[in-house]
Amino acid sequence: MQVTVLGSGTAIPVASRFPAGYLLRTDATVAMVDCGPGTLRRLPTVGVPLERLDAVLLTHYHTDHCADLAALLFALRAPQFAGRPPLHLYGAPGLVRLVGKLTEAWPWLEPRGYDLRLHEVLPGTFALGAATVTAVPIRHTAQSLGYRIADATGAAAFSGDADTCDELVQLARGADLFVCDCAMPDDQKIDGHLTPRLAAGYAERAAARRLLLTHFYPACDGHDLAAAARTAYGGDVVLAEDGMALAIGR
Repeated sequence: MQVTVLGSGTAIPVASRFPAGYLLRTDATVAMVDCGPGTLRRLPTVGVPLERLDAVLLTHYHTDHCADLAALLFALRAPQFAGRPPLHLYGAPGLVRLVGKLTEAWPWLEPRGYDLRLHEVLPGTFALGAATVTAVPIRHTAQSLGYRIADATGAAAFSGDADTCDELVQLARGADLFVCDCAMPDDQKIDGHLTPRLAAGYAERAAARRLLLTHFYPACDGHDLAAAARTAYGGDVVLAEDGMALAIGR
């Protein structure tokens, strides 16, 4: 299993970070977790053509996490993708309505030449190829889900945007990699998001093996976020950068 950071930023444009998006590769499956604006164009830079993309899992429906869904659906209408395997799209209830509204506004997003399969996800477990995905409700929006994806090689947990909630411990328990919201420095916390020490505290309680802090607002610039996290967590702390790849297991 490998996780690649496609976007480690937020809705606020900065030169070095696209909004939220992550690529998960296993022996059998290639999936995106969130697809914020710009993240789709990262795929060819990390060697993933669109015909290889099996699934997209959306943590919630804020545009900095899902705006490239429209770009993806439009791109897949190109004749070169006709006959490709089905694309599976996962998200909380409201997903069908979201896709319906997008295609109502832009009828040319309607699938052509391939099969689009929508899965509205409730908290619980489902299969993704040879991997198992556990969806956990997370405090951010009424439709926010964190995803824990595990196979024979290891487990990665993705918080999406998150505020303080004990469900983060359940999500990340024993994970090889915990990809966690760290929007602002500790002295500038905002509603709906975590800070380094808060994220690290959940990683420590969950006994996660490695913590990847991400989703940085510009206010994080100039702050030693990793040092702050290490005051609450004894494991490995990594600050996400666009294009960064992390191997899990083996």
